[in-house]
Amino acid sequence: MKKNLKSAVYQHLKLTNDFQNFFDFPDFREMRPIIREAVQQIAQAGFSTPVLPVKVEHQALIIEQQLERETRKYQQQGGFFPNQQSELHNLIRLYTNLLQTISQRKIIDQEIEDIIYAGNQTRQSLRNLKKLAGTGPLYQNTKDKELIPGTFYDVITRQLIRPYLIDPQGQMVPENVTHNGRQIVIQMIIYCYRDWDSYLTHQYDEQYNIKNERGLTSSEYYDKLEANELKYADHAYAEVIADTFNEFEKILVPDYCNTLDIMSTNIEQILMNHPRLRIQLNQVIIRNFKLDAHGIMHVMDIPIKDIKNKYNYYRQNFS
Repeated sequence: MKKNLKSAVYQHLKLTNDFQNFFDFPDFREMRPIIREAVQQIAQAGFSTPVLPVKVEHQALIIEQQLERETRKYQQQGGFFPNQQSELHNLIRLYTNLLQTISQRKIIDQEIEDIIYAGNQTRQSLRNLKKLAGTGPLYQNTKDKELIPGTFYDVITRQLIRPYLIDPQGQMVPENVTHNGRQIVIQMIIYCYRDWDSYLTHQYDEQYNIKNERGLTSSEYYDKLEANELKYADHAYAEVIADTFNEFEKILVPDYCNTLDIMSTNIEQILMNHPRLRIQLNQVIIRNFKLDAHGIMHVMDIPIKDIKNKYNYYRQNFS
């Protein structure tokens, strides 16, 4: 969208809407990867010690969801209730932090100026909300969740971390799991609660912007596409988890339970009553998660190799 056309559209939005929500701006799709990059930086800064990248990504998604959902809530309300005052102030501070992070980029071009403008308009709209009488809903913060004991993800994780137990006969508790094992637990918690469709949308948005970026050499273009695919390569887990659940369901339903719910059926209780089933289910996990003789999983080996081979082929034949 050309600069003068953008200005006209933004001015029209300002005249026709009291509340400026930058999630509704006409070119938000183009803005989103830059906003996400800034949110990633904010998420990273929130950890006092180094953490697994997937942990940062999880926190970034929480911040991004909070920004949009809280903004839309206040937009729909047309004001704020007294019990929401602290929450609203925290949301405004989050916008301030976001704008400061974006403003620190080395190059401030027209696109960055548009994003800063849109974000600031939303911040001003939040600041100008009127006070309402009564009580309103508060946003439910999505904090780190835990695996529900005995359920599908818990059963899988207990098998995956066996090589990382300090006492092989002990329980899956933090003091009995090595650092690498704890990272697997965190990883599985994130996968348990991740919205995979939204995750793929993030990847497609970033690909869209790479494909529309001008001035790239062929090598730079393929490097960026490769980095994008590698960043989201762990989507392979979605297929592995789905396949494993389907196999569990065929084994357990209807002989051992009427239905298998991924978040509520206590599979561990079934295994306690039918011990031989454990071997059968463990074999499914070993096969699907590609565990080696030591119990170490290799789910990502082939997807990463395929991505690298594909872009090496592109560079050799199309550069």
